[in-house]
Amino acid sequence: MTTTIWRKPAVTAAALIAAVTFLTGCVGKPHDSVNVPDDQSWATSAPAATKDVDSIKWNLVGGEPATLDPVKVFAGSDLQVAANLCETLLTMTDTGGVKPGLADSIVQPSQTEYIVHLRDGVKFSDGSAVTSSDVVFSLNRILDSKSGSYWGAFGENVASVTATDEHTVTIQMSKPDAIFYRMLTTPLGQVIKKAYVEKVGDAYGSPTGGVMCTGPYTLEKWNPGDTIVLKANESWWNIHEQPLRTKSATFTFLTNNSTITSALLNGDLDGNMDIASTSLMQLQNANNGKLYAGPSTRQFVLIPTQLGVDSKSPLADPKIRHALAKSIDYKGLLSTVWAGLSKPLRTIVPPGGWGSGADIYKPAYEKFTDPVRDIEGAKALLMEAGNPRPKIVLAVPGDFQQYKTVGESIQSNAKEAGFDVELRALPSAEASALFTQEDARNKVDAFLSDYYADIADPTELYMQIGIPGGAANFNNYNNPVVAGLLEEARSTADDTKRAELTVKAQSVMTEELVWFPIAYPLQSVFLNNRLGGSTAAFPSVLYTPWLAAIGGV
Repeated sequence: MTTTIWRKPAVTAAALIAAVTFLTGCVGKPHDSVNVPDDQSWATSAPAATKDVDSIKWNLVGGEPATLDPVKVFAGSDLQVAANLCETLLTMTDTGGVKPGLADSIVQPSQTEYIVHLRDGVKFSDGSAVTSSDVVFSLNRILDSKSGSYWGAFGENVASVTATDEHTVTIQMSKPDAIFYRMLTTPLGQVIKKAYVEKVGDAYGSPTGGVMCTGPYTLEKWNPGDTIVLKANESWWNIHEQPLRTKSATFTFLTNNSTITSALLNGDLDGNMDIASTSLMQLQNANNGKLYAGPSTRQFVLIPTQLGVDSKSPLADPKIRHALAKSIDYKGLLSTVWAGLSKPLRTIVPPGGWGSGADIYKPAYEKFTDPVRDIEGAKALLMEAGNPRPKIVLAVPGDFQQYKTVGESIQSNAKEAGFDVELRALPSAEASALFTQEDARNKVDAFLSDYYADIADPTELYMQIGIPGGAANFNNYNNPVVAGLLEEARSTADDTKRAELTVKAQSVMTEELVWFPIAYPLQSVFLNNRLGGSTAAFPSVLYTPWLAAIGGV
């Protein structure tokens, strides 16, 4: 879509992810023009739904889902649809917390053992009961290294998954791993029917294979290239607690912002997440709907590609990294590019990603200041580094003008400090390869990404970045002190102690500019006034059945 998250698509599969960024407009020299006040306050939730509606039409700005198979899902459109069909062992709350899901409880007799007690009375949409064998099958399928699943990589410390009885599953770990437990709120913990998958094979999650899950909606029709239609599962186990007010939902795949905005304003669409800044003013003034926005775990960042000891990239020098950071026009980008739907970012993980450790992360975050442009300071650092005219190659995905716009701003403003920035717009395959192939990254010095933490626990993202071989360690960063802190944090079940360890690693990584924090995009949604129940919550909207709360008002 035209609003995109460009982040690591999978462990072994390359893809360019279209999900959620609010980039547009032209940015060049520093400026102070503001389309929407930086202190704009937003309502985060619509009124609760109180009436039934026969149908709604919702657009997936990420385009058509590639799959609904939990092993393969990753794009925002994949996840937003699958979350309404299939449920996980644990459920993520709107604020990033953890509560029971298909597992009524998960107890931990020791640091390396989890006992999963399944909820009674849960059935798949075909009426068959969920059993422990389905859970064992689902977990082992996604944990299989041959699957190449991004989500399965979070179970690298799982030694075995076995059925204790029909309603109980035992997970043995090779070593303590608190992050694994929290990742059971994501597709890692999604339960699918074993017999159905064995029947349809590789077609599972496709338009022809469909899905078989326990969620509040079922897949009625998938018209490739056109629409996906879901219908209410009136036998859903939780329907008495959460009545399904929307009886049918049609998902469309529009990607043009102007077309999407017109459809929302004239009522052809009832809702859309991830509003582009070009549409912001029109939708704020809409008579037929309202715009909501709230915290997220997202970060728009510049990622240097070569920080190893043998690197020849100018950005391997911390003084040159700090000089480049000082040259960026943060205020201009926030006001013009994100138009009020983003905030300054001080560390890699934003406030929306702190989760239960907020009491620890908040004071640590406040020790840093909002990044500001300081050209003279940048020039001084380049002189100290003995390289007053460093040449930098900055990669952006060429298919998305928004990234090119931000890249052009960085290129123009860094030139004033003395940098020679070559902006290299890459075709999709080459851009995607930056997330999976070191050889591709070695051809550039940095690239831009709208990334996000999968859960509201900073340890999860920092360990991907700060541990050698981590899924998001795109630059061969290797600081033994940082890696040791994060490994210890990962194995620490106590939330406070884990946060304290991660904060220490965060401090070092922030000072070393492992990633350059640029902006903190908020999550947004537009909802027609005839409906209620929507919440601007991220990333829970990717993993929980958000459609179940929507209905008439």
